[in-house]
Amino acid sequence: RLADVKTKKKVPKSETWEDVNFIRDIKPELVAAQLTHIELDFLNNISCDEMISMLGKDVASDSLCQNVNKYVNWFNHLSHFVASAVLAPELGGARHLTMEYYMDVAVSCFSVGNFNSAMSVLAGLSQSSITRLHKLREKLDKNKADHLSTLEKQMSPSENFKTYRMALKNALQQHTCVIPFFTLLVKDIHTTCEIKKTKVEGTELINFEKCWELAGHLVEFQKYQSGVCDLQSDGNIQEDILLAKILTEDGMMFSSYEIEEPVTVNDKKRYKAFLEKAPTQRMESFY
Repeated sequence: RLADVKTKKKVPKSETWEDVNFIRDIKPELVAAQLTHIELDFLNNISCDEMISMLGKDVASDSLCQNVNKYVNWFNHLSHFVASAVLAPELGGARHLTMEYYMDVAVSCFSVGNFNSAMSVLAGLSQSSITRLHKLREKLDKNKADHLSTLEKQMSPSENFKTYRMALKNALQQHTCVIPFFTLLVKDIHTTCEIKKTKVEGTELINFEKCWELAGHLVEFQKYQSGVCDLQSDGNIQEDILLAKILTEDGMMFSSYEIEEPVTVNDKKRYKAFLEKAPTQRMESFY
């Protein structure tokens, strides 16, 4: 699917909200399935050599880490896509229903073992441009809000993501395709390389403990790549999500202040500072 998207001739789009509003007509479970297919495509494009090459480098600027960089961009694209949809003008329903919809998408992603998308959607719903919308959050269904709170605890970074790591282990026994939280996987590899020395201290002997631990991470990575996604696939939905124009960081804040004016002293200060650097571009596209 990614190869098809890259070679497709893209038609310039106006800065409308059409790109992010289409998805609410689709069941959250089906959206979670499409996100899983997209994630697996990105994951399979990354070689073990590239995972090793990225160590100690600026991934964003290194040509040897292009596929890693694209995967990171995808994570950001999805989180901005979610935030853009919540901040979009209300079309066919109240704004809080859109937020509740993506809360369901996040839970669905977690349920099928797609942890990277679950974290990305959570990141989108946790953007400061959305968390400051107190009137919006007051309208959320309590049960859905509780489900989101439970999911946030499952993905919590406390105790080195202990709860998430347990969920990941269980998912590997339940699903034929599991998508890990990629940033944490990369962090684990970096930690192994940085903390453990290549040679045994005080000698010229190779530290095989470090080699075995690093190899273990790469074997784990290949296990995720070998997953078979048996969830329903819809190429049109996947393409629409990948090619959607979404709000920039400044665009999100601009829309947020249009929805709810600043109330607190700190929020008013942020709003004043924001106006001084009013964005010239409100929407962007990653692909």
